[in-house]
Amino acid sequence: MRKNNHNPDLKNFDVELYHDQLGRLGSGVLSFGGNQCACVNLLISDNALELRTDDAKFDLVKAVTNEGSTFCLCDCKANGITLYADYVIDGDLKEAAVDSISVRYSDVSEWFLHWRTIDGSVGKTLNWTQIPKDINVSVETDNEHFDLRSAYCSSHRQLGEDLVLHEHVEFIFSAKASKFNLADVKAKTHELSCLLSILLAYPATIISVVVSQGSGCSYRIYFPTFERPERAKDDGKFWIQCFIQQPALDGRWQSIFDHYYQSKYRKVCWVRLSGMQRYDGFWEYKVLGYVSLLDSYLNIRFDRVSPSESLPPSSKKRRKFLHDLTQEFPTMLSDERDKIVEIANEAFSSTTLSFSNKYRLAIEESDIDIIKIINLSEDEFSLIKKVRDRVAHGDDHGLEQEQFPTVIRAQAKIALLLTYWAFLDFGFMAQEFIACLEKTHSNLKLAAMIDSVYMQRVTGAAEFFSVTTEKLRLLRGIKGLRVQSCCTENEIGEIEFSEEFTKKYRGWLNDTTRTSTIHDPEQIFGLSKDQARLVNQGYFECGEDRFAVYHMWIIKKIDSSSKYTPALS
Repeated sequence: MRKNNHNPDLKNFDVELYHDQLGRLGSGVLSFGGNQCACVNLLISDNALELRTDDAKFDLVKAVTNEGSTFCLCDCKANGITLYADYVIDGDLKEAAVDSISVRYSDVSEWFLHWRTIDGSVGKTLNWTQIPKDINVSVETDNEHFDLRSAYCSSHRQLGEDLVLHEHVEFIFSAKASKFNLADVKAKTHELSCLLSILLAYPATIISVVVSQGSGCSYRIYFPTFERPERAKDDGKFWIQCFIQQPALDGRWQSIFDHYYQSKYRKVCWVRLSGMQRYDGFWEYKVLGYVSLLDSYLNIRFDRVSPSESLPPSSKKRRKFLHDLTQEFPTMLSDERDKIVEIANEAFSSTTLSFSNKYRLAIEESDIDIIKIINLSEDEFSLIKKVRDRVAHGDDHGLEQEQFPTVIRAQAKIALLLTYWAFLDFGFMAQEFIACLEKTHSNLKLAAMIDSVYMQRVTGAAEFFSVTTEKLRLLRGIKGLRVQSCCTENEIGEIEFSEEFTKKYRGWLNDTTRTSTIHDPEQIFGLSKDQARLVNQGYFECGEDRFAVYHMWIIKKIDSSSKYTPALS
């Protein structure tokens, strides 16, 4: 396996330049790497006439170092005393066409390999278990045909008394119908980066790309790409910040890639959705980006959809027209004014769906539970759309101070909503998306400030007890009910706070002599398991008003005349 030789630093070499037809072109200093555009700063005293012509282009120029190493500079353009190259290949290639592309992404290996474990004893035998299944898919569209697989790479080295094990995953594209050109190298690695970024809800950054021709040598290729987001060096919880976990994808990669490469949204919407994850600038432009991306998605989705009947102008426009008409012709009879308004409505009715119409239609066609969990209100959508329109036209956003949090929250909800539609486009079901949303600690979820109570209702993560308004008021007033309490439940499901059992429960919790931490009703209350159950989280509610409780025992009443039946030993 290839060693981990990733080096992002800028590299500089004294080189001489050669061209297959033109011969020696001159000398200079070659600089590349570090996500910088590759270039050769030419020596004024030593460069050929062909390099002195601005905008002169060369498909392939070879740069030979003083040590005899060769770099291939591809898609070159001269400008003054500088030769720029779109790609640098670390090796001597006869043509700029390759059979395979191997790419490695930052942080993806950590996510991909998280669930595998190491069993055994150091110095004896170590076994890797729960190793994830490799990706092995074939993609065929009208324009391309290639295979894609993942490969586990590992190495080790001695560092003083420490033995350092390294492991990562690479993704390998193999050409089928025809070889890859250099544009394919950039496009394929970027397309996969976009897919992984949406699945993880975290930017998958290209950190190394290697190409090969046939079964011969492999060559490192360099071209500018995005910077890797900063992460704390001791961050060991990255995996839980990812939106979906790798085991959920085992066995379905072929289906995901089929959906992705056949998607009508891939080249516009999903590229931009993944790209917006990297944006870290002025909030107005982030709002502009996400709302415009939503607009673009809806335009593609409803490209050929027309309303069943003509849509009248908005109520706001109708009111303004009526107001202006009244101001201009104050003596006009009301019947005449109404007739003019009616004619104007018919004349200016639209036969195409507006942005707002398309948005509402998309919401109606989406899973109702997810829409309620994301909880983007009509007022929030109208406000952020208004801000987007003003920013797009270079106007002041017009927000009051208290409206800023609403707009920022609405922008995060739109990002989450677009991710949901992307997951559907990749072949996932709504319930799978909810399962991801429930478990992840992704900033995509946290920033959207979802309706966590409704999600708990949908997933069954909490229990809900319907009570009257008066009962809810009484329960709120009970000291000690919210955390580590006990209630009794009669035959018809009515629940009452029990001070007696609460005292027993807390006595058990505070007992330093107990030998078990398992919440067993027999040990705590002397009751059988069918008489008592623990509610980790619950809500007493009346309509939209609710009161949360945590770690509450529900104990069944037998009847009013009998005592509680102790568990049989």
